[in-house]
Amino acid sequence: MNQLLFEEMFTVSDIDIDGKQFDRVSRMVCQAVTMDTELVLDVNTQLYPLEVNDRITFCLADTLDYDGAPDSGEYNQSRDASLADRYEYVMNGIIYNIEEKDNALSVYASFGGLLMRLKGSKSSLVKDGIELDKSIYLLIRK
Repeated sequence: MNQLLFEEMFTVSDIDIDGKQFDRVSRMVCQAVTMDTELVLDVNTQLYPLEVNDRITFCLADTLDYDGAPDSGEYNQSRDASLADRYEYVMNGIIYNIEEKDNALSVYASFGGLLMRLKGSKSSLVKDGIELDKSIYLLIRK
């Protein structure tokens, strides 16, 4: 099975804290269940509605292949089993910024304009594969 870059359970604590900007997109603020990590994520709520206090399993991976084979960069139409089969909401994007301040690390990614910030301790976020300009998959399930 492939190596995940990050996996954690989060609880949605706030939605659209700065007001609703778009009809079909909401900005979720989520707190990790087991570690001191915060997730801010834009979600297409028409496709995947979430509410305050919902619990989600959140995952970042660099490939959807179960064997961990590198992603070719092209859409696989074969319908072979993949990591995406275990999740309900999947997006592909790129890490565009990594900020380090004190002992905290913030990882920023864009998924076709839907943004993510994952902020936590360096020890929980510094992993092989979490690097600038890296293509990643975001996977969520309730």
